Amino acid sequence: MKVASIQVKANDLKDYERAWEHLHQMVVNAANNHDLILVPECAFPAYFLHPDEGCIDDIVINNGDLYLNTLKEIARNKEVYIAYGCLEKSGEDIYNSAILIDPSGEEIVKKRKSFLWHFDQEWFTAGEDVAVADTDFGRVALVVCADARMPEIVRLAALEGAQLIIDLANLTATGPDITALQNAQSAYMLSVRAMENQVWLAVSDKWGVESGSITYAGRSGVFAPDGSIVYQASSHQDEVVSVEIPTDENGKIKHPAISAPIKRRSELYTALTQENNSLPVSEVMRERVIPEDITPYITTASGEFRDAKEYLQMVKRLVNHGSSIICMPPAAIQIADYVDRITPFLPESVVLIGTVKEENKGMTSYLITQKGIEETYFTLHHEASLSEFTTPVFQTKWGRIGIMHGDEAILPEWPRTMMVLGADCIIWPNDLAESRASNIGRTRAAESRIFIVSASSCDQGVSQVIDPNGVVTASTLKTERLHACGSFAPFTLSRIKDVVPGTNVFRNRRPHFYGGLVK
Repeated sequence: MKVASIQVKANDLKDYERAWEHLHQMVVNAANNHDLILVPECAFPAYFLHPDEGCIDDIVINNGDLYLNTLKEIARNKEVYIAYGCLEKSGEDIYNSAILIDPSGEEIVKKRKSFLWHFDQEWFTAGEDVAVADTDFGRVALVVCADARMPEIVRLAALEGAQLIIDLANLTATGPDITALQNAQSAYMLSVRAMENQVWLAVSDKWGVESGSITYAGRSGVFAPDGSIVYQASSHQDEVVSVEIPTDENGKIKHPAISAPIKRRSELYTALTQENNSLPVSEVMRERVIPEDITPYITTASGEFRDAKEYLQMVKRLVNHGSSIICMPPAAIQIADYVDRITPFLPESVVLIGTVKEENKGMTSYLITQKGIEETYFTLHHEASLSEFTTPVFQTKWGRIGIMHGDEAILPEWPRTMMVLGADCIIWPNDLAESRASNIGRTRAAESRIFIVSASSCDQGVSQVIDPNGVVTASTLKTERLHACGSFAPFTLSRIKDVVPGTNVFRNRRPHFYGGLVK
């Protein structure tokens, strides 16, 4: 199956006719040798729709149906699927819609953007969260731009059997060099969305500047189910990303051979279906705090510690660095046996998270203070895990800390559950390589606006402190057998869930749609 993801220059609302003529020609050309064509979000008429820019009603009445019908005719004549991003008016409501047209020229599914971004809510009405459909090449789902920042939306589509996620986007970016623009989604989030759900994901985006104030990232592309980038476009020019997605003898999408996914435990995610105002994070966000009191200096170590002597020496060093929270990587050392040797040199304010690699491939983490072991967390997503729910979020002097182990981070529901349970920071002991762990960590941080602290024991791993914007604020080196790093982590940032004005990663969740996560 050959996919064409069209990347086209952005246009102001007043220039929609000229922009359409250019886009139309790109679609016609792509239709000659592709099976599926993706057209970006709001290809008609534009994205910034303030009344100062033009009269939307007149534009829709004059050209909305005409442009849509033109694409339907192309789809029918060329026997191709077309995913079209456009403004759609229904009664008094305006929707930011993605419409999938089949080779007979019929609309087979429509996704109205539901996670509205920034000024979207000034003119758009939110739609349903999930839109899936059967096609000749398999089951597909549509999302629109920021929808893909919400792990629940893509996860629900995958749980309904989607093998390909079609993302029509206007990914915004910032920077001085138009040839080097990136966006959190294009840089790491979409890769993780594909990997965590083991689906193909194709994105079509614009590039350039709209209304003198909105800059687009470009970077249209296709991601494979293992999270690899098959191809990604530039950030500064028109392009047609052309990728062959492998199919079987029946023409259905097939997945490459990748490792078996970690088993979901849907009974652990019930908090995700509860109304927002009933969840612990709702209270945490309203707490009155002194910022200095919840700004720990977090250090994290990397590498495989050979014995207790090396391990204890590193903990002492990090205490001497002025650490508030120390995160050690998983080790084959029975840490509980050494607590009496650790507590004498731990200052009263310091929290140590030490993790043991168990013989059954699970892990056990101990939250240790001057008083000894105060909390214990066992890997819950593991064949030998406890059947009952164990809270993954613990109160400390510095704030609320969640813990997840290794591949548990690949399940989007689990770190998301910790966020709604009030975690300011998630500690993540793992043995994953840097190429995998960094993208996962940055995605978990940015999607929930929370600190992520990765502590890796992998030979090719690094340990990192990642802030709620997905920015790595400290990292160890891959070249060092044992290494450590640290940075301040103002937990006040974790309690500000706004990404841009009008878009809040907690309050804009819609849990009444999330029942499918716990079935």
